[in-house]
Amino acid sequence: MSAAFLRRYWPQTLAVLAFALLVIAATVQTFRLQSAVAELEAERLGRASDRKDYQRAQAEATADALSAKMKKDAEYAAKADEADARYADLSGQYRAAVLRYQAAQRAAGGTNLPGVSEAAQGDDGTGGDTVVPPGDILIPQADALICAENTARLEAVRAWALSIRER
Repeated sequence: MSAAFLRRYWPQTLAVLAFALLVIAATVQTFRLQSAVAELEAERLGRASDRKDYQRAQAEATADALSAKMKKDAEYAAKADEADARYADLSGQYRAAVLRYQAAQRAAGGTNLPGVSEAAQGDDGTGGDTVVPPGDILIPQADALICAENTARLEAVRAWALSIRER
């Protein structure tokens, strides 16, 4: 019976078998497609999570760098304040030293320097003989004070620069 049935309806049987195979293949492909879509969605969610982690890490790194910068800025500001205080102290010390030196020179009798009107009387452009004892410094008080001020400033700046280099 089945052989006669197959001989008589072989094209229809073949069509039913082909259709069944087609349905099975479509079902398998559907499951494979669903699996691939699920894997892609999991991958997409993983990448989104990674992006959030990267952004969070970047924000933390930025905050840490800003914090370190602010700490260094505060450290440098403190060192600059120390340098300013040192400058003010040295400036006062040097100014007082110049004034003490000049007062001591006046008290000791000073030097035999020509006055302003006598300075250019000779043919060679010099005034009379000037007697300067060895070791004396002959500069105007204003210039001595400027030198004292500059020395104080440079010593303070040098100390500040060396303190920054020490870190």
